[in-house]
Amino acid sequence: MPSDSKPSPEKRRVAFCGTRGLPANYGGFETAVDEITRRLVTKGYACDVFCRLSHSSAIVPEHEGRRLIYVRGAHNPRLETFLSAFQTGWYLLRHRKEYDHVFWFNNANFPGILLTLLSGIPFTVNTDGLEWRRKKWTWPFKAYYFAVSLLLSHIAPRLISDSKAIQAYYQKRFGRRSFLIPYGVPGSPSVSEEEAKRILQQYGLEKEKYFLQITRFEPDNLPLEIAQAFIASRLHEKGFHYVAVGFQKANRYALRLKALSGKGGVKVLPATYDPRLLTTLRTHCFAYVHGNSVGGTNPALLEALVTAPRVLAIDVPFTREVLGEAGIYFTLATLPQTLIKALQSPPRRETLLQRASWYNWDAVAQCYEAIINDQIPSYSPSPNYLDNRRPTLVVDP
Repeated sequence: MPSDSKPSPEKRRVAFCGTRGLPANYGGFETAVDEITRRLVTKGYACDVFCRLSHSSAIVPEHEGRRLIYVRGAHNPRLETFLSAFQTGWYLLRHRKEYDHVFWFNNANFPGILLTLLSGIPFTVNTDGLEWRRKKWTWPFKAYYFAVSLLLSHIAPRLISDSKAIQAYYQKRFGRRSFLIPYGVPGSPSVSEEEAKRILQQYGLEKEKYFLQITRFEPDNLPLEIAQAFIASRLHEKGFHYVAVGFQKANRYALRLKALSGKGGVKVLPATYDPRLLTTLRTHCFAYVHGNSVGGTNPALLEALVTAPRVLAIDVPFTREVLGEAGIYFTLATLPQTLIKALQSPPRRETLLQRASWYNWDAVAQCYEAIINDQIPSYSPSPNYLDNRRPTLVVDP
């Protein structure tokens, strides 16, 4: 039985494994590790974050109080996750007496998770989404991911699901309960009207005259299909654009999307992690379009909750869980008509902010702390959390 008493965090060392590492410039897991460890460090925990050399621009021993440990990974991108996980697990096995708890993110890191099990260190796995459903993966990887998810459902002492839909799937499909711990909404920088105006002019955009999507250019996120639907809607004739931000890897799918740039009001922009630029684009769009069709709680959707005036989302359980009645839903078949009808929809900022209030990094970190101390986490967000997370548009004098 877990103890009701809370041990002192002094000298308790916790490892965070399976992500690209810090600084958080890549995705949801990296942001989660950043936000969680940032809070744990202030409470006296020693946090080690494992990083991949291939994704590190500079080798530094620590980042804002978190110790960084680097693994080499692999030169072949297809083997990078597998080998990085093994190298991380091997390190943990050799240094097992140093750690009080290990958090793994993503079931694909199974080799390292298995070595952690053999080390005897208490550990917890954040499962990620239903990766075997992603179109971008080959069938061997889909089979591997499903198999290791099934195995982890039986051998991992604790599992974390970031959404109710993922939690329900694991319960029904694998017969395994998990802790529900979502993500938090991000903080957004203040942007003056003058700066916002300059950013919009740079990209040839007008306030509330464009639909926006910020995502990886992958089939499961549907940016190509959304661009095609926008062209079919002929909204460009009414002065609207569709802006897709995220071009990075020149794969076949991304190149097909890029080829549409400049046609029918479509603008394709490179991937960027500039928070001021992204906050400006979200705040001044007519609507944010979310096409991520596979996965749990999506960080990009949470960012849209606190900045965008409207959100159009693919109609799947994961998006309905986040947006509820605040969302405008579409299928690929109905998307051109949904885009047109959205022009009649009033702004929904307050309703979206109410939905966002449930996604609280402080409450998330408290749940991870409870797990470290062998307690059952209970996710309970503060109702005042959003007061300091909303973006502020500063009017220049």
